[in-house]
Amino acid sequence: MPPLHVEATFHTSLPQREGVTTIVLTTLNVIGVLVGYMITMLLARQLADDDFEQYVGAIATLGLLASLGEAGFGKYGLRIVPVYVAGDQPSPLRGYLRFAYGGTLLMSLLVGLGVALMQIPVLETNHRNVMFLAIVSLPVVAAAGVTIDLLMAFQMATRATLISRVLVPLTTLALVGFTTIEVGITPFRAVLCFCIGSMVGLIIAMSLLVGRSRHYAEKVIDPSVRSTWARDSFSYLVFYALIAWLFRATLVVAYHVPHQGHEVAILAPAFETGCLILLLAKATDKYYQPTIALGIETSQWRRLTEMRRTRFWVISTGVLMFLVVVIFAGDEILMLYGERFSDSYVPLCIVAFGSSVWTLFSLSPTFLLFAGERRTLLSLLCIHAVGLVVLLVLFFQAFGAAGAAAAYAISISSFAISNLLFANRHFRKLRAQSMSRKRKTRSPVASQNDSQADRVPESKSPR
Repeated sequence: MPPLHVEATFHTSLPQREGVTTIVLTTLNVIGVLVGYMITMLLARQLADDDFEQYVGAIATLGLLASLGEAGFGKYGLRIVPVYVAGDQPSPLRGYLRFAYGGTLLMSLLVGLGVALMQIPVLETNHRNVMFLAIVSLPVVAAAGVTIDLLMAFQMATRATLISRVLVPLTTLALVGFTTIEVGITPFRAVLCFCIGSMVGLIIAMSLLVGRSRHYAEKVIDPSVRSTWARDSFSYLVFYALIAWLFRATLVVAYHVPHQGHEVAILAPAFETGCLILLLAKATDKYYQPTIALGIETSQWRRLTEMRRTRFWVISTGVLMFLVVVIFAGDEILMLYGERFSDSYVPLCIVAFGSSVWTLFSLSPTFLLFAGERRTLLSLLCIHAVGLVVLLVLFFQAFGAAGAAAAYAISISSFAISNLLFANRHFRKLRAQSMSRKRKTRSPVASQNDSQADRVPESKSPR
């Protein structure tokens, strides 16, 4: 990233206010979770097992492809947009926004075309139509994700969360309910309702983004800056695509490999319920990411330490409550999907444990990425991504849905703890380097003051 002038201090909320904002974001996520539950439960009850698996497979595949279609532009925006906003005017801010949307559209089209050519011909006719609709909707879903990230980068966390976690699910639920009553729900129509909900969210979020960014004067962008954006965004793409693979690959791989019975249908409620805690990490992390970016840029290590401590106590309380609910009320929750999903309890507990470990330490990989430790991150990601596939193939064939859940929990927990260890080590290293530079900066001034102090008595002594 090109050097920018940023003030030595930056304005962020006090720890108390951050805690309040975290609670607000958590509340909005809980509302979104409840609406999402209603959508899935309605579809699970209205669709046959095979039709429900079609819907689950299409949505899981669309989510994974959307992570590729975003091409890292939204996530990279969380790193540089706060710096551009805090820097001098004019800035390349508006130029980056245009660059991000153009790159997202191009990447989405390329990913969608490639997947369509590989997958559509080998699917059955009814499966093919549902998957084709998901692929066609890829640019809209990817652009919506990028826009939400950019709103977060502008520190509009509450509005962004309100759109992505409340407005979009409510729109989808209303469409699913209307379709079920009027014409009857099918996997194709369910995916269509999901895509329309994403389109509504994209339109509203983009209008907010345009209104916020128009106040910034535009700077002529050097071609080398675009090259830097493309290179850095690609590294973010690789990072977040592998992250998405760790979280979404279980359902996608299980859906596309041969399996007996309806193990994917059994696995889907376990993942939807067990991964609910991830929404807490996802929403609050995007709120803290601009602070991390500016904290690293301005060497505010004490501020980052306070932020991490505040976040840990809030998140750990939520994680503990979540695990208690899953263990003691998991059976009752699964019964809401229907009696045939009672076998999902063991996979649910396993998935919930792995997701909770990740939620506690989910900011560690972001810190490593923002601090420039990309090689370490990519190495850890590649190791765990490959390990997940190996464990998934072995455990899914041997133990069914519970085995697939175990493969996920082992991989994601190991990745989270590994990132925590490396992030703590690098944080201490950066803080020590910063303190060393400050001491070196003060020492010439101190030496000069000492010399002046030594010369004062001489000037005042009698001749």
